[in-house]
Amino acid sequence: MDNCIGYRKYVSIYLSIYLSIYLSIYLSIYLSIRTSVTHSISEQLELIDDVKVKKLKLAAAAKKYGIDYSTAAKILKKEDDLRSCMQMNGNTNRKRKRQSVHKDVNEALTQWFTQACAHEATVTDHIIRQKASQLAVNLEVDFEPSNGWLMRWKQANNASFKKFHGESTSADHGSANEWATNVLPQLFRGYDPKDVWNCDETGIFYKAMPSGSLRFAGDEKSNGTKVPKDRLTMLQFTNMDGSEKQAVVVGKSAIPRWFKNVKTLPFS
Repeated sequence: MDNCIGYRKYVSIYLSIYLSIYLSIYLSIYLSIRTSVTHSISEQLELIDDVKVKKLKLAAAAKKYGIDYSTAAKILKKEDDLRSCMQMNGNTNRKRKRQSVHKDVNEALTQWFTQACAHEATVTDHIIRQKASQLAVNLEVDFEPSNGWLMRWKQANNASFKKFHGESTSADHGSANEWATNVLPQLFRGYDPKDVWNCDETGIFYKAMPSGSLRFAGDEKSNGTKVPKDRLTMLQFTNMDGSEKQAVVVGKSAIPRWFKNVKTLPFS
């Protein structure tokens, strides 16, 4: 009987020790996971807006974003830094704001890039590297722009390659507006809107297929085909009030020879 009681006491002590160790390990893992949760800059700004704009209590906001109360309070204190990063067109998907080793070069390059974009200058990766090297020499900094640095700089400043479309930047908008305001009305005097015509040519790639297609989610097959270059040149014209609209097929040539020195169009 005494042996049985002693055995039960030994088992209960063993289980209590085992459970205490298990709970301590579980709590340490849980807390490490909970405290390691980081949010992007945009998510942190959303938390700030929830508290200050939507009047959500800080404890409720911390619970919503899966962080503790102290972390949420720290996010509120650095609101100015987060807002400035947003205004500087920074990458708001980043979770931490890391300071670069070559901070002076990066800041000077970002200022130059902002001015270049404001003047609609063409800037490539090669130009960015050349300018960074030039700024490093001016600032007397030992720096060599690498591929990794260029990638991090573009990510930090939310810069990406964009393909130009159209020719709007080549137009003289100031002269065009002045001509349309002062000269064009004088030319229209004495003419009805139905007698004022405009025409332009365009190319029709009549064998070309659409550049994309609908697919089911998860279907990664997106292989394209060679785009046919067969084209027709078409002349389209209409009058000012839109009462008449016509179009004629000129031919397959992009610049038809018989259009050279033509002074009258084939319509009455």
